[in-house]
Amino acid sequence: MIIPGYLDGYEPPFPHSPLVDGSALMTHPLFWPTFLFAVGESATAPEAFGVDPADLEQIADTFLDPHSWPVFSLPLAGRCRLHVVMRNARDDGGVDYVLDPGTGDARIPLAAVEGHFRGPAFAWPEVVAAAHHPDHDHTPAERLLLILPACADSNRPGSAVDLVAEALTAVGARSEVCQVGEELLHSRYWAPCRWASTADGLVALGPHAYRRRGGELSPDQLRLVADSLQPSGSIVGT
Repeated sequence: MIIPGYLDGYEPPFPHSPLVDGSALMTHPLFWPTFLFAVGESATAPEAFGVDPADLEQIADTFLDPHSWPVFSLPLAGRCRLHVVMRNARDDGGVDYVLDPGTGDARIPLAAVEGHFRGPAFAWPEVVAAAHHPDHDHTPAERLLLILPACADSNRPGSAVDLVAEALTAVGARSEVCQVGEELLHSRYWAPCRWASTADGLVALGPHAYRRRGGELSPDQLRLVADSLQPSGSIVGT
């Protein structure tokens, strides 16, 4: 699997891309408790799915294989695709949220969930809109939960917890869904973050965000990201 520009800068360079399609992994019964525990940092997620945290070891080797980095890809508006990459590099692990413009141009970084975090990537309305983008391979619930760990929005409505709880139930959570929702919405990586509408689209006002004015992203890239997250005309049912 290739994401244009994503592996640039690694020394020594990779002889073969370690990126692999993670869609099959999402069918594993332990996928969601593992993803929400490891990426979303929800300590309650295993309990919510009725599994012991120790059971997650059954899938951890696949999740964290340094030779095979699972990528979960979601179509967005236009030709854009959002990639959630399990960056299993030795001594440099993390989870990257990147936008592939679909034009052959290099990927656009949105967030890095790791010790040296960058982000957030999304405002809450963008998460909701992206969750309901037409997708033949993923339900809105699955899309929302894949995107959510990179979201922070100080203007998020109180009903957000209920929406996340509904998504958790849809993917198989049995209990504690509101608690898990609260944990997912209050990641330790992101302080409360405000967003502002500008000529370059919606931008974050947090100091660690890629999507901020005066940062690494050009005005054209900021607009492209914002446009890719606009609501679609059609809604896919859960």
